Amino acid sequence: MYYGYRCYTEEDKPLGWLYTFDSNTEYAWTDKRLYLCKRWKTERGVKKHFDHYNKRWQLKSKGGYLKIEVMPEFSEPKHKAKSNQQRWNEANRDVLYQAQENYNQKRPIISFRPKAELLEWLDEERETDDNGEPETDASLLNRKLEKLKNLEQQGF
Repeated sequence: MYYGYRCYTEEDKPLGWLYTFDSNTEYAWTDKRLYLCKRWKTERGVKKHFDHYNKRWQLKSKGGYLKIEVMPEFSEPKHKAKSNQQRWNEANRDVLYQAQENYNQKRPIISFRPKAELLEWLDEERETDDNGEPETDASLLNRKLEKLKNLEQQGF
């Protein structure tokens, strides 16, 4: 159940439900696509913003007004509905948390502050990809550590 703003004309004729577009600068009404409308789950929330929207609607409609009412039931369009994966993730947050913990234990984040001369050297060693983008810090350090590992395995 949602609360929304029902739009009325100056003559008390109901038009539809308020929605905004163009970054909340334009106001309009609809009876068909209710998922676009301004709506709140609590009466407290809808009352909090009422004066602001009502004043703007009065200007837009040249004397009309808004009323807070319970909106009719509606369904979200398919592209707005949650996917099966999203619903599973929400229902199994503990499984996701444990998987993330296992991943973090196997691949920990290591934080350190290299000396200034090492930073300068790393910047000199940084490569660029095919698009001319510089190599990230992570890929640069991984590449250099891999090279060091190979040299040590060869006995250097």
